Amino acid sequence: MDTTSSVIAFALYLLALNPEAQNKLRREVDVCIKENGPKPSMDVIDKLQYLHGVVSEALRIFPPASRLERETTEDYILGNTGIKVPKGCVVAVPVWAIHHDPQYFPDPDSFKPERFSKDNVDSIPPYVYLPFGAGPRNCIGVRLGLRAVKMALFHSICNVEFVRTAKTEVPLELFKDFGAISSSDITVGVRKRTS
Repeated sequence: MDTTSSVIAFALYLLALNPEAQNKLRREVDVCIKENGPKPSMDVIDKLQYLHGVVSEALRIFPPASRLERETTEDYILGNTGIKVPKGCVVAVPVWAIHHDPQYFPDPDSFKPERFSKDNVDSIPPYVYLPFGAGPRNCIGVRLGLRAVKMALFHSICNVEFVRTAKTEVPLELFKDFGAISSSDITVGVRKRTS
């Protein structure tokens, strides 16, 4: 599974279902192009806050992996609980469940890029947003993947509109393949920009 193309597809699906968010992103992209030209640097694109929120929220709703697994290399005692995790034990972190837990993300099935704005991001507790894992064993391609997704969305949203069609599934039928989240068919309409 190509996670970069999956994230792009899920993000475009969410934007097609949420035209207000798509319009807000388009306004941010339009301002960026007006100030920096049609081919801004990646450093400029990285500073687009709403684009960051759209990508982060798409990764929260549709994380590339539904769970993360690690095998312990030595016995480990969990804090002062007295619980021992023995060497060789597989520890699974249920990313999908955490990302959809209303305790951490109120109204978890709604697409809200504002969750990841500068004003709100500090309200997300540590280690509950894990699309790439965390710590020294997180995804090695995180920066490259995020940049590819942001670049694709940036250049797509400035040229076309993504719309819901009669064939757009709501909700998507998802399946897990070796822990990865995917859909057999993500259909949205694409039309030339009208504004």
